[in-house]
Amino acid sequence: MRGAGWTAQAAILVTLLATAPAAGAQAGPSHGSEVPPASVLAQIEALAPQRPGVVDLYAVIVGGDGTEDVFRKEVAEVRGVLEERFDAKGRTITLVNHRSAPEPEATLNALAYVLKRVGAAMNREEDVLFLHITTHGASNHVLSFKHPQLELQGLTPKYLRALLDQVEVRYRVVVVSACYAGGFVAPLAGVDTMVITAASSTRQSYGCGNESDITEFSRAFYLKALRQTRSFQSAARAATKIIHEDERSSGRKHSYPQMQLGIGIEAPLRKLEQRLAGN
Repeated sequence: MRGAGWTAQAAILVTLLATAPAAGAQAGPSHGSEVPPASVLAQIEALAPQRPGVVDLYAVIVGGDGTEDVFRKEVAEVRGVLEERFDAKGRTITLVNHRSAPEPEATLNALAYVLKRVGAAMNREEDVLFLHITTHGASNHVLSFKHPQLELQGLTPKYLRALLDQVEVRYRVVVVSACYAGGFVAPLAGVDTMVITAASSTRQSYGCGNESDITEFSRAFYLKALRQTRSFQSAARAATKIIHEDERSSGRKHSYPQMQLGIGIEAPLRKLEQRLAGN
């Protein structure tokens, strides 16, 4: 007789199938290999263990579109800030698509695999899962995963929510740096979740291209605001102000970055901030 565990797994599978973007026939976009490339597996094997009684930050940083250099560069910048400012060294995994790589790292299957393994390394009721995704976003709220070797399926808000729910990590911070990223706020929001996006659901953001080292919102959030505070909430507000002023002075249409903070995640984020205050 099948028990409750089987029922839960079956429900998750049904949810993933229902929320997955239609891939069409075999010739359609791929979800990627079920097992990530060796470059990702090596990072997983090197994950540091969770520390009982300590709120650890475990980070997954995704650069989805491999056709432009900015997303690969941004992943490196974000990783540096999280490791330096949030004690995330040894607890960070990157998934980067780039045209120079022999195969894609950032795919739907790779993201699911990594989130599952990171969740297994964490204390799911104590630690914080930090997910940063940088890529091109579309007005239909699909995030671009691109690599020259394989046509890849993009990431939708509902599919990402299903992946995160499958991991069963209680506390989550999700940052999406992409055009129209605000479409991810409502689907991902929850009492124990913080969602930060570079733009509203109807606006574009700025700073992509091969010449850029980081997108404009991420520059404001990570390289400016988080250099002054270890509060993600305060940094998001400061970054929004920076972006608004920059866009006004340059005459660009406002992107309107978004933040949604669940009341349940405030306490663990405060504990993390307090622990790191002396560093």
